[in-house]
Amino acid sequence: MNNDSSLLHRAEALLEQRLLPEALECFHRAEAAGADAARCCGGRWIASALQGDLDAAWHESDAIRSHGGPDPHRFWQGEDISGKRVIVRCLHGFGDTVQFLRYAPLLRSRCENIVVECAPQAVELIRCISGVDEVISWGADAPPIPPTWDVQIEVMELPYLFRSSLSELPIATNYLRLSWADLFRAHNALGPSSLPRVGIVWSSGEWNPSRNLPFEFLPRLLSRKDCQFWNLQGGRSRTRWQTLGSSPHLKDSPLLSDAGLVPLASVVAQLDLVITVDTLAAHLAGALNVPCWLLLQHAADWRWMIDRDDSPWYPSLRLFRQPVAGDWQGVVDRVSQELQTWVAERPYARAVA
Repeated sequence: MNNDSSLLHRAEALLEQRLLPEALECFHRAEAAGADAARCCGGRWIASALQGDLDAAWHESDAIRSHGGPDPHRFWQGEDISGKRVIVRCLHGFGDTVQFLRYAPLLRSRCENIVVECAPQAVELIRCISGVDEVISWGADAPPIPPTWDVQIEVMELPYLFRSSLSELPIATNYLRLSWADLFRAHNALGPSSLPRVGIVWSSGEWNPSRNLPFEFLPRLLSRKDCQFWNLQGGRSRTRWQTLGSSPHLKDSPLLSDAGLVPLASVVAQLDLVITVDTLAAHLAGALNVPCWLLLQHAADWRWMIDRDDSPWYPSLRLFRQPVAGDWQGVVDRVSQELQTWVAERPYARAVA
């Protein structure tokens, strides 16, 4: 193996282990030895973001952009967007869409108008976010994309466009404005309870299994009888809830089988706490300012950084991390202990509706 390849693989291994200063130094050495510059910049970007140094991350974004040429598709290339007609493409996950559309009002203050393109399931939810002039989707039934836009940008690029620092994030804790009709429907679907309501999500899907809490850990989390636990799980894993057996404190709702995201957000808004792995439910809870405990794998995504149990993106989130890779038992033990304390410290039970 060439020296540049060896250094690059070493740097990426250090990054995966979250040995960040060592990884940054190794990426620099690898690039100096001739390794792929964009790949080294990308590695340094992640390491910098994990450390909370977004200024350094944007510097790496500038370097990555400099390696490319003009974009014939008119994707944003760092130019001023003042007075422009902008289309925001939501091409990643639903959680990314919710997290970064907090920038919509700020973007709208600079440009002439904003069109957001997203997956069909997200259309109604995005219409609840201020600053968006129009929401469109793709698919056979979707209307044609308006031809009258000047620049397009992927939603995850918005923090880079504004070159945000951790101290200057747009902390919009209630930027999802759900309708009273949707909230009332969810309120009725959950029914009355004198116990605190806790939403549960254990799987983020199949694309990154390391994020998923193995189902066999759920009984430990759900053993308390002084909470009402609600199944917020989506996808094919949702029906596994039924295998936990019938119990008055284990709840489900047909409302959450809806294909759209607004019913899920409306139910989250009714809860006292959400306990979830790294997936959409955490972003909905954060955007709605609902308390949320986020269960993270050891090599967590850059946005959650390292060595902290809070999130500058969402004040209502509390982070529970694997102490070592694969140690979900340690996470579940800690969450179970904290849940006992949380229940005991509640000043009063939820009033019966």
